[in-house]
Amino acid sequence: MKPVYENIEWDNTWMEQTHNSTARRILYIGDSITVGTRGAANAKGAGKVVFDNFGTSKALDNPFFFDSLRLFAAQQPSRAAVFFNNGLHGWHLSEEEYEQLYAHMLDKLISAFGEAPVVPMLTTFATNEGFPNHRVQARNAIVTRLARERGLQVIDLYSVAEANREHLSDGVHFDGEGYNALAETLLQAVERICGEGS
Repeated sequence: MKPVYENIEWDNTWMEQTHNSTARRILYIGDSITVGTRGAANAKGAGKVVFDNFGTSKALDNPFFFDSLRLFAAQQPSRAAVFFNNGLHGWHLSEEEYEQLYAHMLDKLISAFGEAPVVPMLTTFATNEGFPNHRVQARNAIVTRLARERGLQVIDLYSVAEANREHLSDGVHFDGEGYNALAETLLQAVERICGEGS
């Protein structure tokens, strides 16, 4: 079946400090929010934590999503954890379809990268009409339940984004202060999930 594409489809991949053999490297999967947060998170990581970012507009039903991700991940020198979010895309999917596809993606991530903790991230708060916040909340409830069923920790970016709503630049994306707040949450999560010394 042909994928349902958005008007603009994109991938944005980024890997830095590739010769840094001591950093905790995070496979950081997500949407444009992860792309926006990546720079601040890597700066705050100060060479001790590096976020290798696979950002994409691909919806969960896109048959090329996982193969594209796996090719990117194969290039990582090491991997301490997998942080995953894809909530602001795939609005053609019902909540029931989203739940089935998200569960399938979680299981594939665990199977492929299970040597490292797989950590779902809740989708960020939005006020833009094109990104209905009631659906974001419904998806986050699904993600929380699926993670709990699998014994996975969750990173709550929604609450952080909501608390920084004054830093939304267009109802979806953030200014520098907003991305810094999200980045700080990510670094705290690395410490919690991967242990001290990060």
